[in-house]
Amino acid sequence: MKSKLPYFIIAAVVLAADQLTKAWAIAKLKPVVLIEVIPGYFRLVYATNRGVAFSMFADGEFDARWIFAAISVTAAVFVSLYLLRTSQGKIRLSAALSLLLAGITGNLIDRVRLGEVIDFLGFHWQDKYSWPIFNLADSAICIGAVLLALEMLFEERETKIESGEQHAVADETTQPEG
Repeated sequence: MKSKLPYFIIAAVVLAADQLTKAWAIAKLKPVVLIEVIPGYFRLVYATNRGVAFSMFADGEFDARWIFAAISVTAAVFVSLYLLRTSQGKIRLSAALSLLLAGITGNLIDRVRLGEVIDFLGFHWQDKYSWPIFNLADSAICIGAVLLALEMLFEERETKIESGEQHAVADETTQPEG
């Protein structure tokens, strides 16, 4: 556990930043709704989301808050256990898991406390194309997922390289001398 402490600290810092920025959005951004930061490209926009990532399932007839919360708790427990079991040398994997844990927990807190997730980061291009509004927890989940995918790709490549080296060594030892 002691070797994993830095990764849980990373998760706690990202979680705190997420919750602080959402508190700021509620206090300062909600009354004005929108602040144009970089005209034509980036704005702070107060929005709420009762669904999941990018407002999917937000318009449902029933209140799915507790279903999404149960899924989030399960995911957070799984990610925490996976982080605890990850070998010490797996830095990229541990960082990915800490970001996933922070993001999952940040949106879970909103969902349980408020019944919805607070979003406020809005990227767009000249009001023609807009990315769905999101928050720091969503960013942590996305970055964690990318790091996890990279870890899987590199691990697969390393396994293939090691497997090829083992076959080469085996071929050399079984060759008759002549």
